Amino acid sequence: MGSLAAAAVAVTGTGAFTNVTASRNVDVAVADDASAYLRLEGTGGANSEYVTDDGNGGTLSIDLDASNATGGGGDGVNPDAVTQIDDLFHIENQGTQEVEVSLSKTGDNSSLVKFYKDGNAYDGDSIGSSPVTLGTGSSVTVSIEIDTVGESVSDGDQLLGSVTFTATATN
Repeated sequence: MGSLAAAAVAVTGTGAFTNVTASRNVDVAVADDASAYLRLEGTGGANSEYVTDDGNGGTLSIDLDASNATGGGGDGVNPDAVTQIDDLFHIENQGTQEVEVSLSKTGDNSSLVKFYKDGNAYDGDSIGSSPVTLGTGSSVTVSIEIDTVGESVSDGDQLLGSVTFTATATN
């Protein structure tokens, strides 16, 4: 009788498995920055000349160098100075959950460039030093500060190569 019970357990098993492979359909599409879940779009304001954002399949870029000389002739930031440019672009959460948005920068002199959220411009609390929390449909306007005071940078030096924005769901 005991042997029969042991055989029955061996046949039915425990329901455990070591490997399963299952294929499922997942649709993921790439959208331009203005239509993505994390929307990045120029403000269109007074400083829009520095922001490239075509809104039509494009990505946001900020151009403060000679390739984007202003109508007045400017083609870069001053050495040994602090340059602040307000209201460059918006970051908006177009997803379905609250997110914390942070950024990381690359470039030989990236520490000289800081991004600030609206209402807190230049107060020492940049977006890079602490994340910004955005509820669904919420946005912030971003300003920039470039501080070259006491730094050994000169005409033609690149300060910032790229910026990566990261949005992490909070719940």
